[in-house]
Amino acid sequence: MKKIIIIIPYFGKLPKIYAFWRQSALNNPSIDFLFVADSHIEQAENIKVLNITFEQLKNYMQKFFDFTITLPSPYKLCDFRPAYGDIFGDYIKGYDFWGWGDIDLIYGDLRYFFTDEILYMYDVISGWGHLTLYRNNDFCNKFYRKKVEGYKYFKDVYTNPQNQVFDEYLHDGMSDRWEKLYPDRIWNSKLFDDIRVPRLAMNFISEFHPEYSENLIFEYSESKLYRIYRDCNGEICREQTLYAHFQQRKFLKISTCNVEHYLIVPNRIIDYQKVTIDNLKMWTRSQELKRRLYNLKNRINHRLNIIFK
Repeated sequence: MKKIIIIIPYFGKLPKIYAFWRQSALNNPSIDFLFVADSHIEQAENIKVLNITFEQLKNYMQKFFDFTITLPSPYKLCDFRPAYGDIFGDYIKGYDFWGWGDIDLIYGDLRYFFTDEILYMYDVISGWGHLTLYRNNDFCNKFYRKKVEGYKYFKDVYTNPQNQVFDEYLHDGMSDRWEKLYPDRIWNSKLFDDIRVPRLAMNFISEFHPEYSENLIFEYSESKLYRIYRDCNGEICREQTLYAHFQQRKFLKISTCNVEHYLIVPNRIIDYQKVTIDNLKMWTRSQELKRRLYNLKNRINHRLNIIFK
């Protein structure tokens, strides 16, 4: 079995969903997770912690570059993700793959999707910011330094204070470059559910899978994550998914302490109960008014921040 480590720098308060992320990580015991963090994070058999401040990390990262890098905030670390093979080289020794990911998500059974066959065939798994794996070899670990015409160059990205989305697709970054130069070496399966941001939809819409989005909810059970939805015939479907990413949903309400078996409905995590057509309709009823109020509140806060900046 190929050894995998996922590196997660995280600075600041942990999100409310963290307890559920953590259990879903623990339930993938053959995969290691390395937190680089200033928060108190409890270590476990497969959850390792490098305690460090953001300033200390910046100073450490600078040693790997012969120019002055710009890191105004932890969010900018997203651009440095493709360089983690270089930066955290001492921590990935002995692993076949290293990667990065977010913690505003819930994992399913990762090995169900990351099979030995897939890990043998491909050097890059996924290519998205929420979860990506790179083969641990010199070619992949140094690939971010390669200059390719028409694509962003790492020196330009690492000296720019603005986030350049260098780590994923659709912005002439690393994943776009892999697909252009080595399309047979990157596995962009989209077997996950990236939930549309709440300013566009309060209910759950899987960004790459609108066919799965009618009355969409999720169930976590026996270390697996299932998407549950109604198909075109109105029947309830239940399928395994790699993970569900709940970006920008800090308001997600936690209504259960059971981290082993529960439902995720818009916008709550609740105790498991039998899923019926009537329940699905109730949990996924229109939240258009809430969406408009959410957007109005954000616009007001944005203007106030400009005024009092």
